[in-house]
Amino acid sequence: MRTVLIGSDFMYDTDGNLKPIEINTAVGFSEEHANDISNIFDTSHLIEFITQNGFTKIDYIGSVSVFIDILTSMSIDLGIEYETHSVEHNSITVPFVEDSETNLIIRSAYDTTALVDDTYCRDKIGFLNLIKSESFGAQFAYLNEADVLVNNITTIPDNGAQPNFILKARYPSYDKNVYPKLYKVTTQSELDVVLQNVTDDYFIMEYYYNSDYNVDNKITKKRSLNILYPPTLQSIPFGKYTDTTIQPLETPRYDENTFELAEELRYLYITGTGSGITKPKLLDTDLVQMGDGTFKTGLDLQVGDIIRTIDIPNATDIDSRSETVNYLIDLDTFISGSTYSTNTVTRKNRVGTTTNIVEIIFTDNSTWEDTELSSYLVERENEVRFISLNELVSGDIVILIDTTNPTSVGVQPKTVQSTSIVSKVFVGWGITVERRHIFLTVTDGSTQNLSFAAIEHNYNCYAKSVCGDPTCGSYMFCNSTYYCQAC
Repeated sequence: MRTVLIGSDFMYDTDGNLKPIEINTAVGFSEEHANDISNIFDTSHLIEFITQNGFTKIDYIGSVSVFIDILTSMSIDLGIEYETHSVEHNSITVPFVEDSETNLIIRSAYDTTALVDDTYCRDKIGFLNLIKSESFGAQFAYLNEADVLVNNITTIPDNGAQPNFILKARYPSYDKNVYPKLYKVTTQSELDVVLQNVTDDYFIMEYYYNSDYNVDNKITKKRSLNILYPPTLQSIPFGKYTDTTIQPLETPRYDENTFELAEELRYLYITGTGSGITKPKLLDTDLVQMGDGTFKTGLDLQVGDIIRTIDIPNATDIDSRSETVNYLIDLDTFISGSTYSTNTVTRKNRVGTTTNIVEIIFTDNSTWEDTELSSYLVERENEVRFISLNELVSGDIVILIDTTNPTSVGVQPKTVQSTSIVSKVFVGWGITVERRHIFLTVTDGSTQNLSFAAIEHNYNCYAKSVCGDPTCGSYMFCNSTYYCQAC
């Protein structure tokens, strides 16, 4: 008997009702829930199903280690056979497994030949049309095969200051750097403006929001895991858990003409995006030196701003794309050969999460702190190189730039005495720039000491022009000149 494991996502509406927003096969399981497995999974319903139907073997098609462990253990307890049929990541077909009345086949991998996968999971409109007449159905609008707008939106929900509509992708492959987009409208004419964004690949649906179910001011999403037996549509509960957005909510801002939520805030409303700490990053109060020598805070910095950076001497043509590049020069050569130049801010997005912060005490008793994976320019063993802060050791010399000298690069070397790592909440901004380095200052209490700035490496970047290329971060790609760009 063939079954499929389905993940169903729900959110609370303003009345406190759980509303389904989409279903998926190829269901994974996040490591962040690994310590709560006993509370998430309930195998009693599956055991009852197996016992009642007299199954003597379980075949699992997929590669999720948690599911493999649970099914293996359960098979041992029941005294029946078990076999795993692994599927490669992103595969759209699955291995053939012989079906029989005594075999229970559980698939968690995507299968393009399966009706539920191709009709209701791959195309989100298929699922929404399936449930649209039910009490839990959603309001949505999309283009049909004739490119005619099909509008099922009859009322405008009141979510207060929060978004009430979302523009989502119909299909799995889409530009996650841009979508989904969120909107807040109050009139039909405003909704009509938003509906102009609907295309063959993107649709509008109601965005559900209820602050009563927020956790630490973060939005929650429920996921239910059920094993579906298609011939009878029997659904066997298998597990459930709650995801939250990474970042706490703040006051939303919308474009007065398009009614779209400010792009840098959309991550506050999306769970599971990996939108935590990026590199480089700034607190609201961190200061960046601009091309003209003035300073802007992380809060005020805008896409398109021209900031100041430096060109580092690289006579031996060391590949400077790597964050761990060693320029094979000493500090004197660095000082004499470095020159000021400028850089352009290409992207800015809100980030916030609990993360590890490295606190550095220098030998002059001054201090500095930043996220542990930040790469700073350091002299170690008489060679200038970029080193992650979590790899700093006593005796390393962090190279700070003298920001008071507007024409030539001067430095203030500070020798590391000790470091410690603490866990803190970081709420600020992810910043992306065209070229390889950005340098910034850290505010010094109320005095805002602007004398020195650290040079931080931008994203690790390789010569690939593929949107979403993993070597350049989940929201970036690399163009032919090795610069990280927005997709």
